[in-house]
Amino acid sequence: MEGMDIVLTVLITFTFVGFTTIGVIKGITNYRLRKRMIEAGIVNEEAMELLKDGAKESYYSSLKWGLIFFFGGIAFIIINSLDMYYDSAAAVGIVVLAASLGFLSYFTFMRKEVKKDEGNN
Repeated sequence: MEGMDIVLTVLITFTFVGFTTIGVIKGITNYRLRKRMIEAGIVNEEAMELLKDGAKESYYSSLKWGLIFFFGGIAFIIINSLDMYYDSAAAVGIVVLAASLGFLSYFTFMRKEVKKDEGNN
């Protein structure tokens, strides 16, 4: 099982580094785009709305992953308190169930937000 631990550690490390790099690059390019738009004088209502939509999308994406990790953490606490083996089918089922509860809570929240936005327009 030690070999699997090494593979999992390397996979998690590369995934984290990859997503962090993508996030930093995206932040820098968005900053440069906004700066160039302001310098060029393209600051009308449509351009400002476009820039706000990207920030709102990022906010909701963070909420989604926060809920998934929150429910996943609760699942690991439950698995630990029940003295289950982490590689058992029941433990995997609990983690998958918790992650799906996170997705469902995000879906419910977003559905309410969309209805609220449609009511305002």
